[in-house]
Amino acid sequence: MNRRQEKVSSVILHQLSMIINRKVQDPRVRGVHLVDVEVSHDFSFAKIRYSFLDEGQKPEDVQKGLDSAKALMRKELRKELTTRVVPELAFFYDSSIKHGDHILELLRSLEPSNQSMAEKEAMETKEEPNESTMA
Repeated sequence: MNRRQEKVSSVILHQLSMIINRKVQDPRVRGVHLVDVEVSHDFSFAKIRYSFLDEGQKPEDVQKGLDSAKALMRKELRKELTTRVVPELAFFYDSSIKHGDHILELLRSLEPSNQSMAEKEAMETKEEPNESTMA
């Protein structure tokens, strides 16, 4: 991706995030976080990856909500983009944030046992110098 594509992708990411939070009234897209935007070399197509953390939402429902709001999003993007063409928007679910959140939960559940292991090691290292000074 060249510098101009990166800049347009960044603008689209920022603007779509604001549009989703402020203008889209569909409850299916509440809590959606845009992860990344890739724009084609001719700026006619934008691939947008999104995620959400709400366990009650289904990816299929969120996808339908985003798809139904595409026309509004493109209309609002037209006001902000300096390109001749407003890209077609394609949304794709990205589970990496949910997966990362799950890993954090697993690490938090292991934390107490790690602390007890660290305490045991600290106690053993305290005892070792005492044993060597006795000999």
